[in-house]
Amino acid sequence: MLAGCGQQTTDTPPAQKTPAPAADPAQPGPKVFRENWPDKVPTRGLAKGLALPLETYMPSYADEITVQQARDTAEIACMRRYGFDNWRTEDLGTAPPLAANASNMPRRYGLTDLAEAKEYGYRPPRPGRESTPPPELDAPDAVTVLQGRQEGSTIASFKGKALPEGGCTGEVNRKVGTLDADLVERLSAESFERSQETPAVKAAMGQWSQCMKDRGYQVNSVWDTDKLHSPAAGTASSEEIKLATADVECKTTTNLVKIWFDEETGIQKQLIKDNKSSLEGDRSKKDRTLSTALAINTAAR
Repeated sequence: MLAGCGQQTTDTPPAQKTPAPAADPAQPGPKVFRENWPDKVPTRGLAKGLALPLETYMPSYADEITVQQARDTAEIACMRRYGFDNWRTEDLGTAPPLAANASNMPRRYGLTDLAEAKEYGYRPPRPGRESTPPPELDAPDAVTVLQGRQEGSTIASFKGKALPEGGCTGEVNRKVGTLDADLVERLSAESFERSQETPAVKAAMGQWSQCMKDRGYQVNSVWDTDKLHSPAAGTASSEEIKLATADVECKTTTNLVKIWFDEETGIQKQLIKDNKSSLEGDRSKKDRTLSTALAINTAAR
């Protein structure tokens, strides 16, 4: 989910190497960690308070965790019916992204938080938590029950007990479902690309480029900064921090982020008008899936 537009380096912080507490095999659902989840709308930097129209139709990170929690709960219950008494799934919420949804607003238009730039350069500001790996995932019998298949062929039973169609995964799909964001994310990507070609954004980008040139950096667009530092390095160098700081300061003086946001907002409003029926249909499906997931999660407490 949340690959998003305007991504510089990565939105998802790397996991810390300290293992998470062991999951309790007796619990009915996965463990969910809720530390450092992103705000619904950015609360810092140049993107503070900004939300694009299409975000109304996007599943949030919290929505995705809610549905995955229900799916995992249903999977655990199914697997335990077939003798996998210690079955569990990976912990959820362990490595939250920087953005609440696929719009990736905190970095949609590149780095936008001066305080983060001065401390972390282009890197995400917080590490994730390492998830507890589930047991038995690669055991042949477990795969058979999960998929309802054995040696490439569909099977109807396991050790004399009838299997649901498609195994436990098929049962989970029918019981919970999934979140479909294909249309809204495609439209979001389209508006992002189109906005960069508008005269207002091109002019502001040119001013930003000149501001960066005045500071000693030859970059034509905000995406060119990736060529001037090493995203693969473990931590930001002093040069990267200097570059990131200049980047955000030049965005501030040229008002690039607000101009870009306003241009893209207009494009998205038209896209919503053109695709209203399909977007509303997808949102209704999302709401039904979330309602089902919430009921399952509540019952498992």
